[in-house]
Amino acid sequence: MEKINNEIMKAAQILGIPTEEVNEKWGSIVKDNDLNLDNEIEVNLGLSMFRQWFSGMKRVQESGATPKTGTGNSLVKTGFGVVIALEEARDFEDYNRNQLQAEYLRDRNLAFNAGKFAYADELDGGNYKISQIINNELVERTENAKGNPYSELPESVMEVEGRMIIPLDDRKDGWDGKPSKTYGHPKPLSNWRRTIHFIGEAGDGDVKYWRIMAKDSNAQDWSVNVGQFLNIDLIWAADKGDAYPVQTTLETVVYNSELPTPKETGSLSDLIAEHLKDKISHLVNLETYHNSVANNPTKTRVVVTDGNVINMNMNPNANGNRTLMVSDINADFDYDSDGYASTTCWIPPHIDIDFGIGSHVLIVGRTNQSRNQETQELRQVSINMFGVIPLERRGAPTSFVDSGETYEGWF
Repeated sequence: MEKINNEIMKAAQILGIPTEEVNEKWGSIVKDNDLNLDNEIEVNLGLSMFRQWFSGMKRVQESGATPKTGTGNSLVKTGFGVVIALEEARDFEDYNRNQLQAEYLRDRNLAFNAGKFAYADELDGGNYKISQIINNELVERTENAKGNPYSELPESVMEVEGRMIIPLDDRKDGWDGKPSKTYGHPKPLSNWRRTIHFIGEAGDGDVKYWRIMAKDSNAQDWSVNVGQFLNIDLIWAADKGDAYPVQTTLETVVYNSELPTPKETGSLSDLIAEHLKDKISHLVNLETYHNSVANNPTKTRVVVTDGNVINMNMNPNANGNRTLMVSDINADFDYDSDGYASTTCWIPPHIDIDFGIGSHVLIVGRTNQSRNQETQELRQVSINMFGVIPLERRGAPTSFVDSGETYEGWF
């Protein structure tokens, strides 16, 4: 990519280091952090790391010392803090395949002509003929670029209504406006992502709120305990408030409680109140808050609130979610209107509930507002919860739901 090559050449020129060595450093950054250079965000992340390395090399050079390129990843720093909330791991390619299946069933010719998938038809002998649209032209082939027959299909292949189809990358241009190298090629089987919400300090930096952006195996296998202070190695992008795991991140976790001399830590609820103050909303003002952040990027649309659990249902619904009903017991209630009585919080499967009705809880999540399909009226705002901290625990979880019936006794 021209932009990357220009920065490599500029860095080599200023540092007086052979371009090959600087290029090797760039390659190590890409490899060590498993960066996808067809993704604009990951390219920019890689360039940020490269520029940080360049700045460090330049400072060393200006001090009179001889800079050494090295390929080790010094961008990883140990941070100390606590995970306060954990979103579900999501496979975006699974979602994309479901969308493609719906498009196929709705109008397969339209989706095929748009280059969204290729047909894979089995031939005599077990090999396949691949048919797809590339740059508005039909391309059919039975051999790959090396002249070998298509004897196997990519992992992402789907069978829809008895036909084998291969999901394709239909983006002609990359993030930099140049032709995409993956255009017309099969999509991967999976693309796991997960956001972890963390409060802590990186190296000698200040304590702040971070979003840990995990992908692939780190997203799937994330096993760090919520609410326990710990040391963890990450790449910290302070300007964005984001942090990125590397391949060995989960192996570096050391809990504060396991240290010979644990660090002093404050109240978890106080930390959240201090570092997420702009995301705090009272339950009665939740709709106003929801509307105020509706146009913000999804990853920033976080809400922090608290309330008392007045009902719960621990039986999973069709989506696997359980339900908490929380209320502000100090709020006024108007019996003559349809005003606020309680807020529904959807609990994903990975969150354990160890408290009961009457408990006072602090909730971290993302607001949601749907419409009544019959009347098209907006429903009350609910919360998709990914963190909950009991402030005052009562009872135990229950699936009690009041039916409204009156028991009159056997007699």
